[in-house]
Amino acid sequence: MVAVRSLPDPLEPPPGRRVTGSADPIVELADRWAELLAAGQTCLPRRLDALLRRLSVALRAEPFWPLAVRPLGAALLDAGLAGRRAGADAPPPEDLLPLSLGLLRRDGQRLLDLPGPEGARRLATALDELVAGFTAAVRKRSQLAAPPEEQLERVLADGELRYRTLYLQGPVGIGIGDLDGQVLDMNPALCRMFGLSAPPDLPRPVTDFVHPDDAAGFIESYHRLRADDGPDTLGVDVRLVRGDELVVWVHITGSLVRDDAGRPSHLIAVVQDVSERHRLRSRLEQASSQDRLTRLPNRVVTEQRLRQAFLPGAARRVGLCALDIDGFTKVNDGLGHQIGDQLLLAVAGRLQMAAGPHLVTRTGGDEFAVLVVDPEGLDDVCRLADRLLAALAAPFHLGGHTLMMSASVGVTEAATTAACPDELRRAADVALSWAKAHGGGERVVFDPERDAGEAARFALLAGLRGAVERAEFHLAFQPLVRLHDRWVRGAEALVRWQHPDQGLLGPGRFIELAERSGAIIPLGHWVLAEACRTAAAWRAELGHGSPYVSVNVSPLQLTESEWVQEVIGVLDETGLPAEKLQLEITEQAVLGDEAVALDALDALRAVGVRLALDDFGTGYSSLAWLRRLPVHALKIDGSFIDGLRHPLPDPVDQSIVRALVEMAHALGLEVTAEWVETRVQADRLCRLGCDLGQGRWFGDAGPASWVPELWRRTIR
Repeated sequence: MVAVRSLPDPLEPPPGRRVTGSADPIVELADRWAELLAAGQTCLPRRLDALLRRLSVALRAEPFWPLAVRPLGAALLDAGLAGRRAGADAPPPEDLLPLSLGLLRRDGQRLLDLPGPEGARRLATALDELVAGFTAAVRKRSQLAAPPEEQLERVLADGELRYRTLYLQGPVGIGIGDLDGQVLDMNPALCRMFGLSAPPDLPRPVTDFVHPDDAAGFIESYHRLRADDGPDTLGVDVRLVRGDELVVWVHITGSLVRDDAGRPSHLIAVVQDVSERHRLRSRLEQASSQDRLTRLPNRVVTEQRLRQAFLPGAARRVGLCALDIDGFTKVNDGLGHQIGDQLLLAVAGRLQMAAGPHLVTRTGGDEFAVLVVDPEGLDDVCRLADRLLAALAAPFHLGGHTLMMSASVGVTEAATTAACPDELRRAADVALSWAKAHGGGERVVFDPERDAGEAARFALLAGLRGAVERAEFHLAFQPLVRLHDRWVRGAEALVRWQHPDQGLLGPGRFIELAERSGAIIPLGHWVLAEACRTAAAWRAELGHGSPYVSVNVSPLQLTESEWVQEVIGVLDETGLPAEKLQLEITEQAVLGDEAVALDALDALRAVGVRLALDDFGTGYSSLAWLRRLPVHALKIDGSFIDGLRHPLPDPVDQSIVRALVEMAHALGLEVTAEWVETRVQADRLCRLGCDLGQGRWFGDAGPASWVPELWRRTIR
């Protein structure tokens, strides 16, 4: 229960007559009120002044509580009756309230200083409660003044009058029916819902007024309401049909009426017109399922129809084409959104013509989808995709512009017993992304094997960044051996990933992903630091003649502004001499940003770091370009070395290797051959003048601890 806060009694003004137009607005309003109600009466202004001050306090209370004004209605009645008892020419009680309301509504907001809409709202609400209090006080006085029998009759008469007034004058439709479904009476408001000025010929079956599509549900509700074990009240939304055949949505609240013996006698229905609510709901449903621009069904409908196709018995197979307009953003940016919208409308029309009976939907800004239920097979869906592309190939003439457009289409098709809606939709989207990656203008069919490979790559990518922090990487070292005496000059650091799910992975599985994602930066830093710490340990164990360590450098690392200082910092931290570190770079790394790369290489060479050009022979380097590189060595790509492994070598490969070795030596560069796997290759490379060899013949990559052992075996 909410407690009503009692209002403080204001100080009553001193008795005596006041002058109208006082500086106090409440006094002025009280004087006007008193003159309106009883001219010449001296006590009434004081009563009205006190009443107005209590009203003013209630209107300003926080929080505003309108019920606090209700007692003032009784106080107003007392003031009026007091005036009549005093013999003044005061109005009767039935006129007291209208006269007071007229004055307060006209002047109350201004004189009580209630500015703005909030002041007007509070005053209107307060006056409603004043009326309620006044009428309640009148009713109470009349009941107290009559004998008990008359009081009871008056209460019954008042109740009947109120209900009859509600029935005849209320804005809500009311109908009365019997237990057999016959309408016995309709109030004027219900007649107006049917466009009638008077009730029709009654009784009539209630089903005459109900829309045929809603009749079955309505009859069921009617039977439930009149059943012995049914509810006494039931609500239902139905459509009623007017005489002019217009349809009205209504909410009917039916109530079962029982006689004095408790037996059901008839039913009363309260009928509210809810047509606007249903129209709004219909518009919302339409907006939620229809694209506003093209009027095509939207993505929601695509998903609904796709799920329906997978219901048991609905379809055997389902195909889906996901389509994206190539270069649509350029149209919007270059010609404006108005032309872009016209293009989308034209595309929607062409797709509908090309798709025939199949469902075409707009699923995004410039994305569409076509659903094929029970195709003959994948070829059938592919033929549809080709028709869609052909339909968009003709020029679009829009707003004085001629546009040549193309689209990318992803195609998928599957048996409903072997897939699900989400899988089919994803497959179409994946195939669409492949089509766009090819440059657009074509269709691509979803390939599960390719998708599995890309999913595995994505899984690797997801775990790549945190793998360094989780210490999942380690290094293996493959020896770099001088060919003429088999001395271990150095060892290349090769990174391995001990993946928690996929086991040990070589760099071919993840280096490209690391470069694409930027994870190569933290990974490269870890490899450099770990390799230098290992080489420093070799030097501490073997002395000044210990092997150097060779580390591969990513193109992204080479262009990092802080990379040179990072290398120098690692050398200082580990205590490794600069000449014991060799950095391997590729031709592509230098060509990416040549000026930055050359500056970095010059700075590293200046501090004594060895530099080697990896995979030499596979690029497009000229001799003049090679002379500009501040490198110490070349590593000939293994594809040229492979042809030297047989007793009869490939003459072309042999000639290429000889030429590369001679050119490198002419530039004062050391030459390393990769992929040396047999003694024949090693001996032949030695005769060709190659300096170092690397490959399985000298040993696979192994742990850091085995490099000192190999070095001791071959020390000269």
